[in-house]
Amino acid sequence: MTDKQDGHASPAAQEADAVDEVSRNTKSQTTAASYTTTDHGVIRAWAEARGGRPATVAGTEDSGQGGGVLRIEFDASEDRLEDADWDEFFKVFDDRGLAFVYQEKTSDGETSRFNKLVSRDS
Repeated sequence: MTDKQDGHASPAAQEADAVDEVSRNTKSQTTAASYTTTDHGVIRAWAEARGGRPATVAGTEDSGQGGGVLRIEFDASEDRLEDADWDEFFKVFDDRGLAFVYQEKTSDGETSRFNKLVSRDS
């Protein structure tokens, strides 16, 4: 059996029916594997499964790129984050040519919230 470096082991990719739109960032499948995607359905499924929602960092919307710095917010106590809707989030995400790096589980098997937005060119 070939160890495919796609999203077959990612519940978010499976839920969004987009395993081929996800690439695994590790050579072999591990509990703490990370994945990269640009698929909106995968990103939204991953975030919502963890109680996350789209947000922007307050005061960054004038950064010359419009929309501000994007984040996935899990805890409303972060004063610098402002709620955004998914359509706005994904418009800025696509306009900036971003990709979403995420982890499903930590090395001890717990649900992970690790994520970051990176340039699609990296």
